[in-house]
Amino acid sequence: MKARLSSALGAALRGLWVGTFHATGARILRAERDLADAPPDFTVMSRGECLTLIKRVMKKEGINPERYPPRDILERIGRMKTARTPGGKEPGGEPFAHSVEAVAGRLAKPYEKILRASGGLDFDDLLALPLRLFRRHPDVLARYHEQFTEILVDEYQDTNAVQNQMVRLMSGINNRVFAVGDDDQSIYRWRGAVVENIHRFETEFQGARIYRLEENYRCSGRILSAAAGVMRQANGRRKKRLFTNNPTGEPVVYFSGADPQVEAQMIFQRMAKAGAGDAYPWGEVAVFYRTNTQSRALEEEARRRKIPYQVVKGQRFYDRTEVQDLSAYLRAVANPDDAAAFTRIINRPSRGLGPAKLYAIAGGEEDSLISLEMARNALAGGLLTGSAGGALEKLTGLIRELSISRLGPSAMLAEIIERTGYRHWLEETSRNSISLERRLAADRGIEGMGEFAATAIAFEERIKEEEGHDGDEPEVMTRFIEEIVLSSEADGMEDEENRLSMMTLHSAKGLEFRAVAIVGVSDGLIPHGRSIDDPEAIEEERRLLYVGMTRAKEILMLSWAMERRPDSGSGSWEARPSRFLSSLDDDLIPLDAPRPPDSSGERRFGSIRRQCRGLAHSLKKEQDESKVPSIALGPFAPGAQVVHSKFGEGRIKSRSGTGDRAIVTIEFKQVGTKKLVLKHAHLSPLSSGPVRDGVDCGKTPKG
Repeated sequence: MKARLSSALGAALRGLWVGTFHATGARILRAERDLADAPPDFTVMSRGECLTLIKRVMKKEGINPERYPPRDILERIGRMKTARTPGGKEPGGEPFAHSVEAVAGRLAKPYEKILRASGGLDFDDLLALPLRLFRRHPDVLARYHEQFTEILVDEYQDTNAVQNQMVRLMSGINNRVFAVGDDDQSIYRWRGAVVENIHRFETEFQGARIYRLEENYRCSGRILSAAAGVMRQANGRRKKRLFTNNPTGEPVVYFSGADPQVEAQMIFQRMAKAGAGDAYPWGEVAVFYRTNTQSRALEEEARRRKIPYQVVKGQRFYDRTEVQDLSAYLRAVANPDDAAAFTRIINRPSRGLGPAKLYAIAGGEEDSLISLEMARNALAGGLLTGSAGGALEKLTGLIRELSISRLGPSAMLAEIIERTGYRHWLEETSRNSISLERRLAADRGIEGMGEFAATAIAFEERIKEEEGHDGDEPEVMTRFIEEIVLSSEADGMEDEENRLSMMTLHSAKGLEFRAVAIVGVSDGLIPHGRSIDDPEAIEEERRLLYVGMTRAKEILMLSWAMERRPDSGSGSWEARPSRFLSSLDDDLIPLDAPRPPDSSGERRFGSIRRQCRGLAHSLKKEQDESKVPSIALGPFAPGAQVVHSKFGEGRIKSRSGTGDRAIVTIEFKQVGTKKLVLKHAHLSPLSSGPVRDGVDCGKTPKG
């Protein structure tokens, strides 16, 4: 974006702020450090570091991480900061006393305390704190009104409540906001995105005009028509008349395999027949799926066929060990109070500081963060002697020396790499380790170290050109450290040359390929089973399929497996076509000519519309069958209190289907709502014995 603006505006680019909401929030907090409710020289903590902090808090508070996953707790705390309504209340009803939400509420303050004690802010603070600053200090907000007379926001459908409030506040009375977005591509509700922000735009920004950009430049005519057909029955969307001047192209094909293995075989057979690996290089081909577990069968088949591929969920550059290590050194030099950074580097490279010595440095607190001040106190108190003490004293002295030097990021990195022995450590490991895995990791570390140094040089050159700052100015170091953390959170994929890409539908947003296959286009996957009882979630699942379909430029294939095992691995269920295709005529997505069952596993089945009508009929039948007296459903009727061996206590909200297909939706106190196949759920009525296959095997409770 900066390159395009520079080309269009030339020197006028200087003075423009171009960045994500998080980067903009960080910049505002730096500029207003005297008034912002943040540490004066704060460090932006990565998600991984915040996860480490919440684990420490949970351990101290005696919270079981298996019962309450730390990632879920951290996510809920983040929502408390960024999902507040203007009145300051959390959306939703009262949580169970022992739910994830309740535990997150209990841990929010101790987490915030340890975060601030480390001199840090998390990503959610970068949104919430500027908003608090503007509300408490109208004079500060007025200055930004004068500075920013025009605001442009891209991907407005992905904004959350706080981001929307920030735009409204910063735009002032002029309402000069240009928002670009597509409500059909809002697929991040689980991250806090609020699609209603774009729906309410004309109401919140009086006088707004709408410009509909309805021409599609990517997809063939048939692909676009099929994708638009999926969205035709969507609820609450802005009406659009999508069109393209591209060729009509090949038909979109929808087919099935007997199971996921056969489905994978058929995907690659048909892709090869369409020209993948020849007319379409593998680097221009992708396979999308709803859940990561679906990649196994696809990977096995790709390996069997010797197709080069990449699974796009791997480690990003800024998440690599050597980059995280060197970034922590930079942070410790820039902010000596950054305990999280110092804890990471204190024994990297190894300085002979084992668990017992670290325990002593931390003052006898197990798993505590170790600050630079703690290390100095331990040395002054004689707690560490010998080679380990000498190595630690050398480290603290080096940080003190570098912290007062005026070096830019590239020069500082060069000093750190050489004077800490980091390069020597990797080179020694590469030459002498008896472990092949460690030698290879060290080689990758040496390569990544050089790439990181080049990144620092490029950053200095860019800042000088765009903003006129020299590399040795303190602000440049701060901005570089911030960019590392913010870049580590950005979505993206490795640039693997000529490899087939496999990824989730969520990961596919923003990308495009000449040929695309989407597997598992069946009820239970698209839409996902967790979404069936939630109308808003169903609509987001529809949008997710639309996003996946519109990534394809020339070839699009949709497939499903007739029979699929649940993630638990026990049993299986007969799948049915996705309800999202029910509005499409057969001339829009034709099925292959039906054949009798054969070794490929393909079975005879009718048109999509007929199958989807059958789906609707069977769903209605199941609903009708479920309308029986509760007493006839035994101990697992709606409203019954039950116990699950893993999820704990819960209450059955609803039940559908009969016999082996009976499904119960349960609201668990610990983990929220789950949908389970009753036969395989192994539920027990509360205060009763175990249940096998839905049959109560316990004794009747007395009384």
